[in-house]
Parts: sequence; C-alpha cells; structure tokens
Amino acid sequence: GEMAPGGHEHPPNKRSSQHADTSARSKCLDSFISIPAIPAHLAGLPDVRVSHGPDFIIVGAMKGGTESMVRCLRQHPQIWMPKEETHYFDRVRCGKKSPFGSDKSYKRHFDGKRQGSVRVVGEKTPVYMHLPNAMTRLRACSPNAKIVVVLRNPTERAWSHWKYWKRDPKKFLSILDELKVPNKRSRHDVLKRGYYDEHLSRIYRLYGRDRCLVLIAERVWKDPIGSYNKLFRFLGVTQSAADAKIVGRHPKRMNASPPPQRSSTTPSCVKKRDLALMDPDHRQTLTSLYASHNKRLFKILGYEVEEWR
Repeated sequence: GEMAPGGHEHPPNKRSSQHADTSARSKCLDSFISIPAIPAHLAGLPDVRVSHGPDFIIVGAMKGGTESMVRCLRQHPQIWMPKEETHYFDRVRCGKKSPFGSDKSYKRHFDGKRQGSVRVVGEKTPVYMHLPNAMTRLRACSPNAKIVVVLRNPTERAWSHWKYWKRDPKKFLSILDELKVPNKRSRHDVLKRGYYDEHLSRIYRLYGRDRCLVLIAERVWKDPIGSYNKLFRFLGVTQSAADAKIVGRHPKRMNASPPPQRSSTTPSCVKKRDLALMDPDHRQTLTSLYASHNKRLFKILGYEVEEWR
C-alpha cells in the first residue's frame, strides 16, 4: 500500500473492499440465474403443466362384470376410480349434457386425484367399446392410456342386457332387428355389443396390443385372485388381490345379474321366475349367430374360450 507520512502504510479502505466483494458476488449470482432450468421431463420429475388424464379405462363389455370390477379396484390403496361412469366420449355429440366441458378439463379431473398413496387413476364406461366414434375420441384425448376389456359369453351377455332393460322375454329375439342396419352403431344396441371381434380389432388398431388387457369374465369369476393380480400387474400396482377387502369372498355374487323385475312392458301372464330363463330356441339362435364372430375373436386372441361352449 501507499506509505503515510512517517513511513507507515495507509490502513486498507474497508468500504472499497466491501463494494468489490459485493460486485463479485452479484456477477456470480447473475451468471447462476442465467443458466436455463432443466426441463422437468429430463430431470425425471413430473411436469405439472402437462395434463395426462386417466392411466387406464375399462371400455367394456356392458354386463360383463365391469361394475363389480370397479368395486374391487376402488378398494386398492394405489388406485383411484370414480363410482359413476363418465360417458364423456359418447355423450359429447349425442345431445346429452357432458360431465366435462373439454378434453382438458376431463384430463385435469383425473390428474388431481394422484395424491397420497394413489399411483394410478382410471375410469369405466363400458359403452365405449362398441362405439367407433367414442373410441376414436378417447384415443385422441388419451393416447397413452391403458385399455381394459372384459368379455363375457356374448349370448349370456345379450340376455343379461335384455333383463337389465326389463323387457318381455318372449320378444328377446327382436334384437335381431339391429341387423337391418348392419353398419349403424347405437347406444341402444344389444346384439352388436357382442361382436367382440370387430370391437377388439378396432381397439388394437387404435392402441396396439401392448396397451390392452383382455380378461374373460367367466375366468375372472372362477379365479378372482389370479385374474385381479394379472390386472394389477398390467396397471403397475401391488398384486394384493388376496386381500379379502379388495376382491371379497363372493366375486360371483358381485358379478351376477340383478334379479329380474316386472315392468310396464312385461305382460301380466309372464311369471317372474320365467323372466330369468332364456328360451332354448332363442339361445340356439344367438349361439349360431355369434359363432362366426367368436371364431374370428379366438384367432385375434390367439386362444379359444372353452367356457363359452
């Protein structure tokens, strides 16, 4: 330093030294702040700005045991599902009020449920499977979702569906009227919902086999623990089907069709016990009708469903 009169150095200027230190730290901080942030997806962290929507959707088949499946899945601590069917993709353009205003609000509804122990979220609307437009819209909205399909003997499924609508059992074969317009699909179809070969081919084209799981209803009822653990593996959650709180003791009872009830369309001469019985001739007619569809389905699946014979 400079020498003061008398041969002594001047003491250092503290204010100047502190200013220099502060300036250096400021430059360092500016340099740090200017470094671009690492994108969340590259850092391995969830990007909260992206709406993912449901991780899985059960798309069918109606009267195939999907309602009891939801009851079981809702008991799993790592799964969240709504109690009710959303019907978002089949109601948007059919004149009924949509439960969500847009695809974005639909996806955000599910994104908000991933909390605590919940790892996957999903929904069930079994009408989607046989409606091409609904499946196309679903694919456009949630291309990365996993698809779950439950198939029941199509003849038994149609009969269960008919009973669900409380129709006259003697007029059961009026469902054949659907064949008069073969290329039309309606939410009121009974017979065409059992054309599983057509529905599954369309689903595979949209999502690919790897993102789809097909379960046979009769096998789920026979071996619920094995079947549900298979489903849990597919969804990526713990395989805890053996827990009685999840699958329950009586899976068949949970999947059984509701007892038949008389309605205004049921003739008074029809006894209640007869409402639950399918006419043997009607059964044969439907079995023959579905034979070619089942044959194509088995080829798609790569195995035959012996339980449907």
